[in-house]
Amino acid sequence: MEIRVENLEYVYNQGTPLEIGALHGITFTLSAGGFLGILGGTGSGKTTLVMNLNGLLLPTAGRVLVQGKETESWGGDLRRKVGVVFQRPERQLFEETVYEDISFVLRRFSDLDEDQIDDTVRKACELIKLDISEIADRNPLALSDGEKRKVAIAGVLVNEPEILVLDEPAVGLDPLSRVDLIAVLLEMRRSRDKSVVIVSHDMEPFMPLLDHLLVLDQGRAAAYGPPAEVCRELVRQPGLAELLPGLVLLVNDLRNSGADISENEFRASAVADRIADLLGCSGKDN
Repeated sequence: MEIRVENLEYVYNQGTPLEIGALHGITFTLSAGGFLGILGGTGSGKTTLVMNLNGLLLPTAGRVLVQGKETESWGGDLRRKVGVVFQRPERQLFEETVYEDISFVLRRFSDLDEDQIDDTVRKACELIKLDISEIADRNPLALSDGEKRKVAIAGVLVNEPEILVLDEPAVGLDPLSRVDLIAVLLEMRRSRDKSVVIVSHDMEPFMPLLDHLLVLDQGRAAAYGPPAEVCRELVRQPGLAELLPGLVLLVNDLRNSGADISENEFRASAVADRIADLLGCSGKDN
């Protein structure tokens, strides 16, 4: 499923003394099965943009089209097509048990019987490596941050969305939970059965996954395109280079010093191995 954003403007409190312009002329396309990263600092407009993608907010001007249809024309169906997991998953968890929370939408708004609901819940949990048999009866608010994130994602996946939006998905995760999350996203990228939007102020863990990168600065698109192209553009701009992951800046410095390393290399392990080669030692032996 494709999302196309055309000259999107969004203004909070329009026509009042508290009017604030949050987005200005944003244009980009997320193709079916594509992975898009949205990078920006605090207050850059990332969350406002996300809320425009699934109709929680509607454009002040411009258009957001999902599969060629403007968001205001979709109604409630859009929430199932474009699933959003916000930065603080505990705000999406409200039932007394994990199983009830994940299955809530199916129990309330679908015609599935209990066996079909159970099968759908278990498939969603398997996809994100969440052992539902272990935690089904636990209170979701008593879980670790990593488990809460997985439960929130599973609660979105049971709707079988064609577009998945993850807002700051790595915030608060321990290293093992982050590895699990990346593994899940890698599998989604291999299958290409969902379009995925990853929104973050720290894009380093997700750079190898991305087809395109959009950089927001004060509500405007500072750059958009293939990740290597965007990084090449931003690294020359002192005010924006600080948004780039440290690994990207390191690769840029290595290339400037004459090292033979691709500007498309965003894997930390591969960069470490290349540095070891340059130093004349084996990364595997040290």
